Amino acid sequence: MNIRWAACATAAVMALLSGLLSGCGGPLDPKTDDPHTLVVHSRFAPGTSGADVYAAAIREFERENPGTEVKNVYSADDIFNVFETARLADKEADVMLVNLYDKSFSWTELGATLPVNKYMKEWHLTDRVRPGALKAWTDSEGRVRGFPWMGFNWPVLFNTKLLARAGIKEIPQTLPALRKTVKALRAKNITPMAIGGNDWSGQKLLMQIMQGYMEPPVAKRVFAKAGFCAEPQAMRGLKLFAQLRDTGLFGKGAQGFTADEMNAEYFSERAAMMSALTSTIAAVPKGVGSRTEVGGFPMPEDGEYSKPSVYTGATSTGIWITPNGRKKIGKVGKLVKFLYRKSSVQRFIDDSGFALGLREQKGSAKFPLVTKSNRVSEGDDVERVVMPDSFVPAAASAPLNRATSIAFSPGASPQKICRALDVAYRS
Repeated sequence: MNIRWAACATAAVMALLSGLLSGCGGPLDPKTDDPHTLVVHSRFAPGTSGADVYAAAIREFERENPGTEVKNVYSADDIFNVFETARLADKEADVMLVNLYDKSFSWTELGATLPVNKYMKEWHLTDRVRPGALKAWTDSEGRVRGFPWMGFNWPVLFNTKLLARAGIKEIPQTLPALRKTVKALRAKNITPMAIGGNDWSGQKLLMQIMQGYMEPPVAKRVFAKAGFCAEPQAMRGLKLFAQLRDTGLFGKGAQGFTADEMNAEYFSERAAMMSALTSTIAAVPKGVGSRTEVGGFPMPEDGEYSKPSVYTGATSTGIWITPNGRKKIGKVGKLVKFLYRKSSVQRFIDDSGFALGLREQKGSAKFPLVTKSNRVSEGDDVERVVMPDSFVPAAASAPLNRATSIAFSPGASPQKICRALDVAYRS
């Protein structure tokens, strides 16, 4: 175990571990299980998105591999803390299915998970991975943190019925067109854009709009180290954000909303636009989806991007191997290869609407809006901006959400916003 982890493994950790893992379907300790059992820790709890597909896939894997049982352990948003606490006690699962985000960026460096470079080669899986996905999962030392699996796209959804009610015939692709659309929607008492101004969804949109005037290297530097107030390009982007906010782009009280409330507004057709992640797009009601067009967020003509912008990425979920998993590496390899199989991947795409970062996969007929969003996000009519999550330090992530609420508060100046963002990095 890495010494930086071992130093923290105390009796208090053991007590905390017991509390964190209550209700997960059994103790998270591979050593207490039969050596033929693989312990897999994920967010695929029954009732969650993709859970039924995952459960069916695991049943098929067990049928194909008699004598190997998969023991599933589930966590929600606390999955990073649960894993780290379990790792400190040497009781972590063999395999983690989780995204590359926040704390997980440092796991491989700290020895909490294994680099998978040699396994990817030995198991002949390198050619299955898109180059962009492999790059996203590789750290500065060349270590591939986990097997890339699920990706995401993050475009803007437009409700054409609500736009038509306001006399708008085409989705806005420029800032003048966006301002015209906002004015027309407001005249019909329709909220132009739903947003969670008090959580990650608003944080991402704030940083997307800010990038209208930020060169990618500048955006990467500021997202990684702060200095928003001292960076003229960032301040120009924040000025644009404040102008759009104060023209009525967002709904009343947006600074207190979460992503759940944002989704409810768009799903119930109370808002005409929404910035949406792939998993959210998969949940759009069919009727609303049939009246939805997909595009990017309009960017300034004198800025860094000549087309509407979107986020894309390959870090939604990866397959991580832990030190406990190394002791069962043969069985782990069978599971990884099974999950990378084209038919397995296609099942997740077809039946869950997930976007996966692997080659030679087709779009889902059951989730046409997701297929459309993937096509638009990866096409030539939009540009991809820098994804903040790849650069923002883990310690700043939650404080940035609090700073986001200030940004979405009516009347907050660019100076007030930048100060809140900079303070978040010192919290």
